[in-house]
Amino acid sequence: MKNKILIILSWSSLTLVSVPISAKVTCTGDACTVLPTSIQSQLNNVDQALQSQYTDKVLDTMSEAAVLTNINSSLMGPGLVNRFQIGGGLGISGQKKEDIDVQYQSLNFQKLPNVGASVAPNLVLAVNLGWLLGGGPSDTEADLKTFMHRFNLYIHGFKFNFAQGDVQKAIEAQNKNVDLGGDITTGGLTLRFHVFDNYSDGLGIFEFSGISLGMGIHYQRQVLNVAYNDGKTQSLTLGPAIGTWGGETKFNYNSTITSVPLDLRTGFRMFYFLTFFAGAGASLNFGSTNLKIERSGPLSLALDSGAISSSLSAEVAALIPSASLGQLRTGTLALDLSGSAQAPNTTNFLIAGIELNALITKITVEAIVAQKVQSVMLGAKITF
Repeated sequence: MKNKILIILSWSSLTLVSVPISAKVTCTGDACTVLPTSIQSQLNNVDQALQSQYTDKVLDTMSEAAVLTNINSSLMGPGLVNRFQIGGGLGISGQKKEDIDVQYQSLNFQKLPNVGASVAPNLVLAVNLGWLLGGGPSDTEADLKTFMHRFNLYIHGFKFNFAQGDVQKAIEAQNKNVDLGGDITTGGLTLRFHVFDNYSDGLGIFEFSGISLGMGIHYQRQVLNVAYNDGKTQSLTLGPAIGTWGGETKFNYNSTITSVPLDLRTGFRMFYFLTFFAGAGASLNFGSTNLKIERSGPLSLALDSGAISSSLSAEVAALIPSASLGQLRTGTLALDLSGSAQAPNTTNFLIAGIELNALITKITVEAIVAQKVQSVMLGAKITF
């Protein structure tokens, strides 16, 4: 079996609502002349099969990854802020679903990839509202604390161009056949309220982070332009002919998503240096995604006796000269898909993470899981 042809970078957990998708498949050159008229007609009408069996599923996978990155963008950790914190991090979401085979009458497109991923850098700022209003830090003596010390405000945002910086270098180091362009804009805020206040033994050996409830609004806009060409081919069957198809794949993706997450968190710290935290939540999501996939490249086809008997009637098969069997013909096959979809309505997720404390620095790894999609945000903050 030939290698896969496409790497898709993209973006929770419920059904995606799709709107009409257009598709066009064209075949030119000598390779196409070996195809019976019925097979050429199938190529002209394969768009509905490509939409229902492939494009809709790819949009679903991409949207799932993007929504989870949008939710996991504030680097909140266990949800504790003494005075204020500043920092930054990088969120990554992804999932690999099974490759897709598209079957339409006598046409068979094998091993089309279904991979989703999303990358979102963010700068973060967190502040305790009790300190901001002049009441001192949140770890002040209990009789001096005010009700506002129970509230922490988190703000995040960033604007980034994928064609520059460390992200592009990392992609090139992993796969030199991928050319990535586009940009991402993120922003949002979350307000957390400590339902149960944190507790410390005063010695730094153990601290309970309390239980906090947070609600926010997060915005993310992604424009991704990907070109991929590894010089390899993919096997395919077009009626009585079998062969290979190569060429460059171009992928253009636009997504604008607004999420309103609500989550509950808790955690504990041991020996001052190590904090574990966990939680769960749900998010309402709004927005839409747009997708365009283009692929055009060399096509090699040959009539195959086994494929002829399985795809053509005996009367039609008898008209094919035996001398033409196995003769390789070349041409060009082009695929043009485009469409759009609404973002999933809701996403349920679990939270788990670890935070390392070193003097005034916190290094946080925060993971969110929603069904088969995983998101990890890694970052560092300076605390005051």
